[in-house]
Amino acid sequence: MFVDGLVSETQQLLNRFGPVKILDSLGYRQAQTVIQETATLDDAIAAAQQGHRNYAKRQLTWFRREPGVHWIEAFGDTQESIQSAIQLVRQAR
Repeated sequence: MFVDGLVSETQQLLNRFGPVKILDSLGYRQAQTVIQETATLDDAIAAAQQGHRNYAKRQLTWFRREPGVHWIEAFGDTQESIQSAIQLVRQAR
């Protein structure tokens, strides 16, 4: 059973290149469990989501320890976040 998207892409990459290291990254690893039929699609999606949350948490921990990191309170490409970023760049000049 293959669905469109990441599982299909993973199968195509495995067919073309074999089990290369890059396919052990987040998302691809879980897609392979579906291909190998060791997990259901729903279980693989849940595992990928949890893996991405864990990765994001590790990134935040790392950034908090870095000196000179400026946090922008706004999120995404809102006008507020863009203006905050522009101000930080101008101050750094």
